[in-house]
Amino acid sequence: MVSSNTTVEQNGTIHTAIPIQNAVACVVLSLACLVGVPGNLIVIKVILCNIKQWSSTILLILSLAVADFVVLVTLPFWIYFLADAWIFGISLWKFSFYLTFTSMYASVFFIMVLSIERLLGVLYPFTLQKKWKGATVSKVVICIWVSAFLLAIPAVTLELKLDENGRPRQRVYSSDQLEIGLLLLETMVGFIIPFATLSASYIWVSKRIKQMVFRTRNKPMKLIARIVIAFVVCWFPYHMGNIVRIFTVLARNSNSELSKELDKVYQAMNDAAGALVFISSCINPILYAFAARSFKNGLKTSNFAKVFEQMNSFKEKQSKRMNNSEHQSE
Repeated sequence: MVSSNTTVEQNGTIHTAIPIQNAVACVVLSLACLVGVPGNLIVIKVILCNIKQWSSTILLILSLAVADFVVLVTLPFWIYFLADAWIFGISLWKFSFYLTFTSMYASVFFIMVLSIERLLGVLYPFTLQKKWKGATVSKVVICIWVSAFLLAIPAVTLELKLDENGRPRQRVYSSDQLEIGLLLLETMVGFIIPFATLSASYIWVSKRIKQMVFRTRNKPMKLIARIVIAFVVCWFPYHMGNIVRIFTVLARNSNSELSKELDKVYQAMNDAAGALVFISSCINPILYAFAARSFKNGLKTSNFAKVFEQMNSFKEKQSKRMNNSEHQSE
């Protein structure tokens, strides 16, 4: 997410020109910060203070809100950079990237678990109720955070240096093989595998629901589906950029002209893709507000609480309905 019109001084200060796309990005990111930071704080506060009994879904949504909040607190630094210059040093630059990538991995894993939970709730509701309890869910949450912290390590260990044209590169690799490998890992683990899992889950859920005598349509299920769709839409351009970058590196020796053209495409889509990454972290509170039919009234604590309480009661109702459906089908 580094602009191509930048220079880096020896003291770690990164200066940039202010093209029109940077101005637009500043406005978009400012709105994301103004909505996302208080929005996710409300979600965290409501769950911690207003929800007395947590289901596994509520714990996962709380973890997702924490992941989104963590990345959004870095936005003021990026907005200042786009508007003027990076004056905070290379260490904070790397740390901000580290938080962003940690949030990326944590968010997609939490969303993936939410979708798998929905699938198992449709296929094996009673087994899920018995096995998927507080201690197990907490262990899964901890494993997700540890995995996210480990997978984000390349964002802080790789150097930020000038290339031959005097422009900084977001990450500098010791070899083309390492760059391709890390980009593939990032896109496979952070998008392709989760997306395939999410798609398979929703296909199976749809087929299962069609086979039932009783077909349930519920706001919590729709809300989780919207969270998934929002994540896919916001992160697809970034990972598409990774794929373009991989082909750029592959063509570097065999077809230098093609490599240069692909690099131009990558640089052109880089800023917009980076902005969408941050938007993905502010959009979930908006979805909760819409689910509560309260968006026009603002982000109110009471309205969020109603949505989460509905999610808490959803599993028990779903199990009873599924039980009735099974008996009727027999």
